[in-house]
Amino acid sequence: MKKSNIINSKILAGVLAAAVVVVGAGTMSLNENKVMAAERNAKAEETRVLVEEIGLPSAGVGQVVDNYVGASGDSSVELLSTTALAAGYEEFNEYYDGRGNCVGKLIVCKEDAAVNVYDRIPGNERIETGDTQMAKIVGRMYYGDTATLIMECGFWYEIVADTFSGYVPKEHFVTGKEAEKLNDDTWERIAIIGEDDLYINEEPWYGSTVLCCLDKGMKCPIVEWGDEFSLIHVDGVGDGWVENALCTITDMRKVGITAKEEAKNREKIEDGVDRAAAIEEAKEAYTSSPAYQFAHIEPAPADTADTAAFRQAVADYAQQFVGWLPYVWGGNSLESGADCCGFTQAIYAAFGIDIPRTEGDQYWSGTQVSLDDLRPGDIIYYGGHVALFVGGDTVVHEPVPGDVCSYQSVYMMDPIGAVRYIN
Repeated sequence: MKKSNIINSKILAGVLAAAVVVVGAGTMSLNENKVMAAERNAKAEETRVLVEEIGLPSAGVGQVVDNYVGASGDSSVELLSTTALAAGYEEFNEYYDGRGNCVGKLIVCKEDAAVNVYDRIPGNERIETGDTQMAKIVGRMYYGDTATLIMECGFWYEIVADTFSGYVPKEHFVTGKEAEKLNDDTWERIAIIGEDDLYINEEPWYGSTVLCCLDKGMKCPIVEWGDEFSLIHVDGVGDGWVENALCTITDMRKVGITAKEEAKNREKIEDGVDRAAAIEEAKEAYTSSPAYQFAHIEPAPADTADTAAFRQAVADYAQQFVGWLPYVWGGNSLESGADCCGFTQAIYAAFGIDIPRTEGDQYWSGTQVSLDDLRPGDIIYYGGHVALFVGGDTVVHEPVPGDVCSYQSVYMMDPIGAVRYIN
């Protein structure tokens, strides 16, 4: 029994001694890690300063560096390209300082799903900073998104992108020759929305179902390019058509997005979907009304000479604004701009005739007339849109945001009916 106790005591003493050694080693490891972390942070800061001084683009956009070198004559920065390859550089899109040191290189996300970008390496809070603050998501990167790799940190990359910087898992990115193979996928053609409340339609024509209303400045990738309309992708909504003339079309590198900007865009899109639903609900209310009961109205009696002249004066006046008066959502000014019903209201107001503000009220408040008996000054109603008839097969109207007052055929869309305010 005593022998067993002696053995157990020796074993226990050995375990305690080992524990002390382990604890001591752990303490040394922690201190060493802190020193290493401080050195890495110092090097990272030095690199960032250098990047800022030489104008290195954060997402590794090659032509920006080419332009910088060409404009400044500063040969201390070289971008690996066809010419740089001849000089002996073998890595894809690497950036070098005047001493031949690589200060960053392009990396490309290879994952289809979103990859989070953190402000620090998750799990390293105590080692890197000495505190317990958790790593935060500062951005997200998707397939083909690019950034500049500053340094490797174990299983992580420290990166700088256009609007954020942070750390990403190495396993989701490629560099060098592998990145070069994905180069074509790092570019996309996008549409930058040029007007607030711009309709994204289900089909490529006016009057189609409105899927969403986007705000000025929002960027959406183009799925299919067309002469007049292009199909774009809107996150959370899907694909829809937008008029090219109301957007800026450009090719850009994919560079990821900040978490804050992503949340802001999500809110804007959700709001745009709500606005689109309200528009479609209003259109349905108008078209579900007994509009077609007026389809076979008998022609009105012939005009007197004075009435005919008055009608023509209204039509002639409206045509003075073709080609320059801009479309302004909610506007009814013949100087600064108007929307479709604001335009017809303002034209009539100039001749002392008071008509309702909205297109639906304008249709139901006037005298419905046959589409076979249109006369200058009549208002054509399309359900959610109105235009002023000026004669022949022609109307004048304010089309859509970003456009100006223009001529169009009476049958640019299927008209629901016509109304007359000059009798």
